[in-house]
Amino acid sequence: MYSKESGKDQMLMTMERELTSGQKAGFFFLGFLGGIAGILAASLMNINAPYRPEGTKMAAFGFATGFVLGILIALVGCVGSITLLGAR
Repeated sequence: MYSKESGKDQMLMTMERELTSGQKAGFFFLGFLGGIAGILAASLMNINAPYRPEGTKMAAFGFATGFVLGILIALVGCVGSITLLGAR
């Protein structure tokens, strides 16, 4: 039988667990695609949950990865264009 009290216990058990790998990937891609706004959104989601800092950390890793990849792509583009212009 379902009781209101056991429902509260189930909710508390759910809130106290760590993030699954799927949730970590979701927060990572939120930061990767959302940038600073993604980090803010990850921080505001489940604001009372004990695993909130881990979600924010994963979003920050996603943002940092996107930032570094963007810089690398820009550098490769610059080097490529300089090489093409110098070949004339």
